[in-house]
Amino acid sequence: MENKIREQLADSIATLLLTDEAAGMALWRASSAELKLQQENLQEIDVLSCVYNAEAYVANAIESVLFQSYPKINFIIVSDGCTDNTTKIIEAYASKYSNITLIVNPENYGIIASANIGLKACKTEYIARMDLDDLIHPMRLEKQMAFMLKNPDIGALSSFMKVFNEKREVKDVFFRESYELQKITMLFYSPLSHAATLYRASVIKGIGYKDGYKYAEDYDLWFRIMCQYKTAVYPEYLYFYRTHSNQVTNDRNIDIIKSTWVMILANIFDALKMSYTPEDIQFHIKYCSLGQNISNLSEWLDYHNWLNKLVKANEQSGFFDQTKLKEFLYMNYWLSGFNQFKKQMPFKQFIQVFNCPLNPLSTLAKFKLIAKQLIGG
Repeated sequence: MENKIREQLADSIATLLLTDEAAGMALWRASSAELKLQQENLQEIDVLSCVYNAEAYVANAIESVLFQSYPKINFIIVSDGCTDNTTKIIEAYASKYSNITLIVNPENYGIIASANIGLKACKTEYIARMDLDDLIHPMRLEKQMAFMLKNPDIGALSSFMKVFNEKREVKDVFFRESYELQKITMLFYSPLSHAATLYRASVIKGIGYKDGYKYAEDYDLWFRIMCQYKTAVYPEYLYFYRTHSNQVTNDRNIDIIKSTWVMILANIFDALKMSYTPEDIQFHIKYCSLGQNISNLSEWLDYHNWLNKLVKANEQSGFFDQTKLKEFLYMNYWLSGFNQFKKQMPFKQFIQVFNCPLNPLSTLAKFKLIAKQLIGG
């Protein structure tokens, strides 16, 4: 089958999976042989999944890996002390497919320990991640592998993803395609999808999964990876992230996530070599990460000063690309608030604020806007 026709078929299956999962899987099973990439000397890929109590979803998740168009896949699954039928379902597939390696933890070790156990079982030069309550595009691994082979400087490649729920409501999630902007995004939240990523084994094994960052392990992982390696995103929706009632989100978990963010942001601020207080981190989380509305000029000036402190620190450390950092903060975090509160500022204060270090505008552009403010425009 020609590649264009294969891709059209794969896209049709992907679309159907999100509207009628059973019909999508049936079409995929019937078409899997036609979709297979017919190419010699392909490199093998390890797909690593860790799972706990996902009996309702695990079969389709496993099949979305087994029926990938890329034919050279070893599937390593760590069953983390499951108490439902998840392990039995995986065992049934492992008895039919020799490329599945099942590791069963005698008790629930948690995601970090399980992921590190799984990494030790991976033997190839490329490792893809996959959660076993999600689905993936039929050509995900073929497309990501082709990209990695053409771009040897990239250590990890994620993709856009679609988030869907039990009502089949779908939300598109994209990520910034520039490595420099992905890295800057870490100042605010996790920059890429971990489960949608294909890693060079040397990168993910060298970095490893680190305990102590509960519910935000991926955020910590991206920080440590981006300190050493370039990342990229494949600009297509290759990962389908399922939200469902078995996932637990409560006030206690949110508090744990916030406390984990404190540790990660402290690591980032240390990399920036900037001075900060615990109150600074809480301020950053409240107004920058969570985007709480700023209600008055005094509050916004504190925010303005904090953003400029980040820019000044980076000017010395060079941790981020300085030009891109200024543009990013200006457009995404500073400009709307400035426009909201500028008419409340005395003219002298307006000049001081407008000429701040993070403003990337040229001198001429600044002059024109100051003149416009002066005449009341």
